[in-house]
Amino acid sequence: MSVVIIAFWGLLVLSLLVFIHEGGHYLAARLFGMRVTEFFLGLPSRFRLSHKSKTYGTEVGVTPILLGGYTRICGMEGEQDELLAPALACVQRHGRVRVCDLADELGCDVDRAYGLMATLADWGSIAPHSDPELGEQVGQAEWPESFQTLARDDRLLNEYDRGHDFSRAGSTGEGEPRVPDMSPSDFLEHERSHTYLGRSFLPRVITLVAGPFVNIIFSVLLIVVTLCVFGMEVTASDGSTVLWRSDVLTALSFAWDYAVTVAAFAIRLIMPQHTMEVLESSSSVVGISVMASEAARTSPIELVLLVASVSMSLGFMNLLPIPPLDGGKILIEVIQLVTGRPLSTRAQSIVSYVGLAFFLFVFVVALRNDIVRFVLG
Repeated sequence: MSVVIIAFWGLLVLSLLVFIHEGGHYLAARLFGMRVTEFFLGLPSRFRLSHKSKTYGTEVGVTPILLGGYTRICGMEGEQDELLAPALACVQRHGRVRVCDLADELGCDVDRAYGLMATLADWGSIAPHSDPELGEQVGQAEWPESFQTLARDDRLLNEYDRGHDFSRAGSTGEGEPRVPDMSPSDFLEHERSHTYLGRSFLPRVITLVAGPFVNIIFSVLLIVVTLCVFGMEVTASDGSTVLWRSDVLTALSFAWDYAVTVAAFAIRLIMPQHTMEVLESSSSVVGISVMASEAARTSPIELVLLVASVSMSLGFMNLLPIPPLDGGKILIEVIQLVTGRPLSTRAQSIVSYVGLAFFLFVFVVALRNDIVRFVLG
């Protein structure tokens, strides 16, 4: 039972903070007009409870895998290919097309055709079509055999675009042919402009920073509200315990000092001469779960302050310039800005693998710390 309780509090705290983090990305993306297809509490799963926004087309909900959350911002995946424009034009012309037929029409192999469809689906420009007669189901792991057009109004806006209105004359439905009154390359650029990829450097970086920023601000608010409204028990000069409440400026100063400390801790993690020193005092998900359970048993105030500390750490850790963290993605954006050309998919993959290997090492060391501290005593 104690293990279940520990797991419950760990999942609750971490899922809440990751959901808030992803909420920052979501709000920034929508602010800059990027399409967002999904915003979920929990990791991706075909089993979900959700609601689709009529205003933005975003599917918002929860999955049973409560180990975090995710936001699908269009244009953050996929590869550039000179056949994207004719592939999109083909789907628009037919309304619905089988991938094998698309490959024949474009003169490419089926794998490349699937790659084109996957990129355009990631852009929110087309949608997979699941045919029950072929045993295909919505949300299945593999791509179906066919893809189709999305509903669009007379201005070519689809359900993911701000201001779409399918009641306007000239609108077309899902799966209906719709040949835009422009060249294939111009229509592809029109679609690209509604994605992360189609925005300039500053909106993309702000969208990436928004997640960690919201975590940090959330932590500061929790600290200030706790110190000013609920207070903390402190030991007075005569040895007795009293309830102390802070004024706003003092609470903000305390939160600032704590933020500086956490930021310095995160930076030292990527300094080779300090990495192991920092890791020796780090905790994994296991340690956070144990501490959350203990804090919840002690008092609500202790739990709130723990949530604030974890949120602050999550924010600054995600700003480290290591892919696939947000800071690593920002680093790639800066490199592309300086060089004036996109970093190749292969180069990004190599850097991401190096980053994942580093964080696997961090996790193993932190998990060892927690086993020694909380299991072996």
